[in-house]
Amino acid sequence: MQTTRHDLEEALRGVNADISASLAGIAPEFFDFNKHPFSFLGKAARARFTLLAAGALGADPGRAGKAAAAAELTHTASLLHDDCLDTARYRRGLPTLYDQLGVNGAILVGDLLIAIAFDKAGAAAPELQGELVRAVRHMTEGALLEENSRGKNMTAAEAERVAALKTGALFRWCGLAACHLAGKPALLETCARLGEGAGAAFQAIDDVLDFEGDAGACGKETLKDIREGKFTLPLILALNDAAAGPRAGKLLAAMQAGAAADLAPAMELAELVRAGGFAAAARKAAAEKINALLPLADRLPVVEGAAALKDFLTAMAHRTA
Repeated sequence: MQTTRHDLEEALRGVNADISASLAGIAPEFFDFNKHPFSFLGKAARARFTLLAAGALGADPGRAGKAAAAAELTHTASLLHDDCLDTARYRRGLPTLYDQLGVNGAILVGDLLIAIAFDKAGAAAPELQGELVRAVRHMTEGALLEENSRGKNMTAAEAERVAALKTGALFRWCGLAACHLAGKPALLETCARLGEGAGAAFQAIDDVLDFEGDAGACGKETLKDIREGKFTLPLILALNDAAAGPRAGKLLAAMQAGAAADLAPAMELAELVRAGGFAAAARKAAAEKINALLPLADRLPVVEGAAALKDFLTAMAHRTA
């Protein structure tokens, strides 16, 4: 049975069960997952992409599920580390492990999840481990670029490079993993491009949601990026606009000079970005990026699976959480 829109949710339940079994195997003396509740699957965008790509390629669903679990564990590990960098208190509708355990505990649990992810990747196919190591390196490089740019003006091209590394690299691995598992080496470049483009578009929509999303629906704090001094595409577009740029620059300077508890400049800046159409423009750019990927999906051999993958990609541009 191929993983298409009809059996995707069942396959995702299998991925979740696989992750839960791995976490249950960790002795409580190291970490007690029952004592510290946290969602280890979230929106499962990377698992969905992996399973749908595998279905479109004709890969074995069981092995694809292992790869999907590896992707989600890797992503969650990166979030645990990000929450420490950003001192985030709220993630996936629950207190972050940073909030529950502090920096040391959250970082170490993240490291533990990465190790489990590498095991999962190897269980799917031995060659996927090395590819995942390279993906994690690129994700870390993207995070370092972002960290080094805090409070500094960035160009749209620089922001896109951060997204391609920090988010695109893992989606790229998901595409490559599906292709390896299907035994379709001629399609490796196609799957890599599909994954990296999907990841960059997914990140662009996340950046939009920081300005226009609802914290309850998104499952995390909004306005977090601008309060942390991160320059994402909606903000960059506002700063580069002849009419809105001067006001946006003044508000940004007020945020950087003011007390962290003073949310007024951040809220005013977010309203400027929304009302000025800059969030909508960033969402449109993401949709255009996704539309450019659809012909690549048409190259995949299982027609029904390719259609389901295209539906997933198209829906990504319109998500509100």
